[in-house]
Formats: sequence, C-alpha cells, structure tokens
Amino acid sequence: MLTQTLRYILNTLLILIKPLGSPERVFLLLLTGMVLIVLWSYEHTQDREGATLLKDAPVLSPVTNLNDVPEIVIATRLGPTTYLTDPDGKTVGLEHDLGISFGEFLGKPVRFLVLDNLDQVLTAVKLHKAHFAAAAVHETSELKQEFNFTLAYQNSHPVIVYNSNFNNLIKTPQDMIGKKIGVVPDPTHLTILKQFKLKDPNLTWVSYPRGDIDLDLLQKVYEGVVDFAISDSNTVAIAQHYYPDLVIAMNLSPSSPLAWAFPKDQNNVLFQAASDFFKRWDHGGDLSEVVERYYGHINALDREDSSAFMVKRASRLPKFAQTFKKAQALTNIDWRLLAAVAYQESRWDNNAQSPTGVRGLMMLTADTADHLHVSNRLDPNESVPAAALYLKQLEESIPKSVPEPDRLWMALAAYNVGMAHLEDARKIAQRKGMNPNAWNDIKKTLPLLSVPAVFSKTQYGFARGGEPVNYVENIRSYYDILSRFETKYRPSFKFLGLSNR
Repeated sequence: MLTQTLRYILNTLLILIKPLGSPERVFLLLLTGMVLIVLWSYEHTQDREGATLLKDAPVLSPVTNLNDVPEIVIATRLGPTTYLTDPDGKTVGLEHDLGISFGEFLGKPVRFLVLDNLDQVLTAVKLHKAHFAAAAVHETSELKQEFNFTLAYQNSHPVIVYNSNFNNLIKTPQDMIGKKIGVVPDPTHLTILKQFKLKDPNLTWVSYPRGDIDLDLLQKVYEGVVDFAISDSNTVAIAQHYYPDLVIAMNLSPSSPLAWAFPKDQNNVLFQAASDFFKRWDHGGDLSEVVERYYGHINALDREDSSAFMVKRASRLPKFAQTFKKAQALTNIDWRLLAAVAYQESRWDNNAQSPTGVRGLMMLTADTADHLHVSNRLDPNESVPAAALYLKQLEESIPKSVPEPDRLWMALAAYNVGMAHLEDARKIAQRKGMNPNAWNDIKKTLPLLSVPAVFSKTQYGFARGGEPVNYVENIRSYYDILSRFETKYRPSFKFLGLSNR
C-alpha cells in the first residue's frame, strides 16, 4: 500500500513541476526526495514480525578480539521488564539500560535486535545473529547446557495468574482443564506446560507469539478474555499495579536467576567482558540502582490501594486533569506526576483538610501557601501551579551530580520532609560509604533521622524520615499507573496566554 503511495507522489510531482522554472523545480525535487526517503524508511521498519527480523539479520563474525567488534548486538524482546518505548519515543527498560551501560563500559555502540518472544531471542543467539540475549532469561539447568550465563541481576519464578472476578482459585494445574490458558512463548513456561500435559493430555493452551508482550497477555486475563496465564513473578508484580484484580494462583517452580545468555563458544572474550562488567557493577552498587529504578516501588501499593486509585482515576481525575496540564505548561513537569502527587496528598479531594491544618487538593500548609503566594488553598487553579513551581524549585536545587530520575525522587522527598532533612540524609549516606546521589541509598538513610543516636549528630535533627520514603514510593506507583493509562500531554502556548501561530 505504501509503495503505491510513493509511486503516486512521484508521478504527481513530475506533472506539477513541468511548468516551473529550474530553481523551483530543483527545490521541489529535493524536498520530495527527502519525503520519499522518510516514507521508504517507515515502510521498511514498521510492523515487521520478529520472525522476519530474525531471518534478515546478518550472521555476526566470531568475537576473538574486542577491538575488532564494531558494535554490540543484543537480542531482546518487548516487555515491562526488558525493553519498551515510552510515549516520548525514548527506549527504556531494565535490560535496555544494562545493555547501554555495558556498551559504555566497552566504549562500543549498542544495537538491539527486538524480537517477538524469548524463543526467537534465544534462536538469534544460537544462530550468532546477536552477541547475547538480554531478555529476562531464566538460568535453568536445561538452558545452561546451551548457553553461558553472566552473574544474575535479579530472581524470578513462573506463576499461574488469574482474575478473581472471573475464575475461582485453583489447587492444581489440572483445575485449568477446559479453561483458556495463555502463554507468551518462553522455553521455561512451555516446558512446564508440556510436563503438565504429560500427566493430563486434555490440558491445552494458546500461545501469543507476536503483538502480545507479557503485560498485554496479563491485561487479557484482567479483562476475562483469557482465564489463566503463565507469567513471571516480577512481571506480575508490575502488572498488579495496573490490574489490581490479578491474583497469583500458584507458584510453578522455585525462584531462579535472571541473567544474560551467551553462546557456548570457546574463548568468548565478550562473555568474559560481560562477566567483568557485572562483577564491577555489583560491587559498586550500580546494579542495584538500575534494578531499583524499575522495581523499587512495586510493593508500595497493596491490592486495595491500587483498586481505590483506579476507581478515583475514573471518577475524580477528569475534574482536575486540565488544571494539572496547565501546571505542566508552566513548569514542564509531567501532568501525570503532578496528579500522582495530588492523589497522595488529598486523594483528589479539593476540600480535604488534615488535623494539622493542611488543606486543599495539594494539602498546603498556611505558611507554604503564603510562601507560594496562594491566597485560597481550596482553589486548584492557585494551589496546583504554585505547588508545581515549588516542586520545580526543589528539583533544581538538588545537586547536579544527582542523575534523573533519582533527582526527581529526592525533590519529592524534600517536598514532603524539607530540603534540610534531605541533605542530612545525604550526609549520613556519605558517612556510611553509600551513594548520596542514589535514591536507592537515600531511602535507606532517611528513616534513620528518627533514630536518636543518628539524628543527634545531624545539623537539622529529628524527622519522621520513614514518611517521605513511603510518600515517594507511593507517588512513583501512581505515576507509573497514570503513565500507562493516561495520554502524555504536549502543551500549546495558549495555556500561557500566548499565540502558538
């Protein structure tokens, strides 16, 4: 279809430029050429099946000398724990971030071969079309016969998950017979199902090999389209934020390590380099910081918290969404984050008031309202932009040595407990040999501000340091949910009283 469109554009252009002079003709030809290149690129990169990508991928030369490797090719798959593209077009994910860091460690560019499922990912490694697999691969005894594994960076185990609103708890896998069982092709999961089928041939399942990353399959379970699914515990933990009625029916095997899988080649210098990379990262604490970025907040909310949030997202958020978006236009802070802060503060109740006197959607104290020049704390059009500007000021006052998103999490902690107490927590981290620039370490030292032996030696003294930790982790969870279900906002100049023409 697109190729026909390209031909049509070219033929039309040739007709239109005939009456034009030479300069205009050249300009239009150049402009059209650029458009055709973009469209051709789109046609040849969009909606390509993993099987096609795998088939067309070139075989890589054996790695005998790192200096001869032009780029690192990593096979991975789409998923909440591996590799995703966020609404801004930025690629993210635990495996993505680790892969990029490994490339920086070697001083090499990294290219990801993003395939449909783990079967294709491991096939790519076997065929030497990727240097290794970074795709939440379980280090099982079966796979260890075919691959070399690096140091594990996480642990997980397969589980059966269901929606308690549509199905009853099962006691054995045989209780799923007659039900629709879904699975995303994964050697570990398929092996388990095949073992169950040997005991009862009536057990059947449906594979979702393409277009259904793990999170999409779990959404089908939540919606009742699929009765039961096999997934990994870490993926389910993330999914339960979005779909609080998902319940783990049973664990299918003990926890096993997740690690990068390399081909079993002799003298694989790249595998040795990856092993050194993980050892250094693990020793320096960098590995735990990356894992924290994606998993540090997943246990912050329980099922009731998530359910209540989803209900209020439908009933209360629409009333204030435009106010949050106007605040984003002023501060460039994602409106969904501001909404998450407001929910943590007031549950999106503009008339909220605490026994200590904080009031309104953003639960401002009278002193803070005066500082922010808010005359009416119950007016969201005053309180929300002012609170957003205050959060922006806090984030900008965090030392430049603190990277994002840790910088944002620390600003939120300061929003709750004050910048002075946050600085005390950072100094405690430094004295303990921890990283004062990593939220993963600061959330361990903040609670120490309530310990007499510790806060007596700080500049600003006692603080209920556990509260800002809970505060930040809850907001991270709410923001995560809103980022999945609410559209990112791109403000126009009209909210600033300007013309965007």
